[in-house]
Amino acid sequence: MTGDRIRKLLPPVLVILGTPLLLWLVYGPPYLNYDASYSLVWAQDIAHGRTPDYVGFIAPTPHPLQTLISYLALPLGGAAEPALAWGVMLCFGVIVWLVYLLGRDLLNNWVGALAAIVVLTRPAFDRNALATYQDIPFVMFVIWALVLEVRQPRRGWPVLALLSLAGLLRPEAWVLAGLYWLYLFPARTWKERIWLAVLTASGPVLWAISDWAVTGDLLHSLHGTSDLAALLDRPRQPEEAPLWTLRFFGFTLREPLILGVPIGCAYLWFCARREFKILLGVAAIMTGVFMLTTIAGLPLIARYVLTPTIVLAVVYAAGVFGWRSLPDDFPRKQMWKWIGVASLALSIVWIPWHINVVNETRQKVENYETISTALRNFADDPRVVRFNELCGRISTTDHRPVPAFRYELDGAPNSVQSDNKLSGYPLAELALYPASRDVANRFYSTIPDLTAPKNADGEAYVVVASNWAWKLYASPDCVAAVKQGKPSAGAKPN
Repeated sequence: MTGDRIRKLLPPVLVILGTPLLLWLVYGPPYLNYDASYSLVWAQDIAHGRTPDYVGFIAPTPHPLQTLISYLALPLGGAAEPALAWGVMLCFGVIVWLVYLLGRDLLNNWVGALAAIVVLTRPAFDRNALATYQDIPFVMFVIWALVLEVRQPRRGWPVLALLSLAGLLRPEAWVLAGLYWLYLFPARTWKERIWLAVLTASGPVLWAISDWAVTGDLLHSLHGTSDLAALLDRPRQPEEAPLWTLRFFGFTLREPLILGVPIGCAYLWFCARREFKILLGVAAIMTGVFMLTTIAGLPLIARYVLTPTIVLAVVYAAGVFGWRSLPDDFPRKQMWKWIGVASLALSIVWIPWHINVVNETRQKVENYETISTALRNFADDPRVVRFNELCGRISTTDHRPVPAFRYELDGAPNSVQSDNKLSGYPLAELALYPASRDVANRFYSTIPDLTAPKNADGEAYVVVASNWAWKLYASPDCVAAVKQGKPSAGAKPN
């Protein structure tokens, strides 16, 4: 490899590898969130020839590409979880580099570098990467497609291929792919139009086939997501969409970028009209799709606006450093320079407050990661394994630990399940509880009743295994069965 080649490869390699390392140093190690844990346990079900429980109590929306990647990670054994988590962290590193390329190719290096720094330093992005949300690779595919299109307008199938991959993670990509196909239509032959149409349709078709194969319902993801949003009382009314969208942008971008983005819009409008159309057009489409999904009953969730947020980060950077792309004789170049300086200065002044937000995010990440790690380790405790073998199902006080604990125990669908009134699952012979109120407060949104459960005769369960974060209760019948070394009579089949 020549020296020039090495010099060209060094910056992207440093950014892509350095970004996960920096997040690890600031926040700690990554972990699998609830949705990612379910994808892994569903992959495990498929590997064992079991039907994944897409319709289980508070089961998240299945994302076909995420489940496929989880399936491919299964041969790694105990390394599957960290491999998936660090894989998403690397995807975030790719995003940071792509944002730099987008800003550079549209305007200049300074815009690209500042936009990349903005994305890297937003706690909302960092936390989603650390929690292994599928939204991070989704954003990567969409921004990658945008960079290819910016470099070569009407690029064609490479852009659609990336949008198709994105469409197996989030449905918003289906709309982008469809609009892009229409944009390509006039410049293509009928043979090319048909081939590109097949590529465009691949995302929704493969998703529907996946849903049908598991549940018999081609639209399970739509129905399930809408029902879950209603069950969890998430905002999903069309009239609520504008306000929640603005809140999510503010939450993700943080002050003072909320003021800097309008400055960037003004700069692009007056000085870079082509770039204005590209950036604001993509942001508007993605935001519009997000808001319109409420018509189908889908929820409004902050991480669903990460893609337009990235575009707005480039818009902000354009307001700060876009003037560097203007010729020396451009009217009001100095005016835009000083406006950019003021916008950047406002961001610098806000750094101490921003550090406080980073610290709060770090504490939340540390809480979830350490408690989740303790949960997975607890599943390997020989006492837990023994009682699970002889006493069957395990009840939980909340749905959050269900997928991770079931994966570690290699249990069948519903072998670990919340026993609250809405779930329809009665109290099992075993019950998983947080070890203390402090752990429950740091892991759950609502603290459950931590009183030891009782059987139908009023006899209390007893603790048979515990670590600093979790404890396992067993019914009197279960305890007696384990002492005798035979299955509990009250144990129900998984």
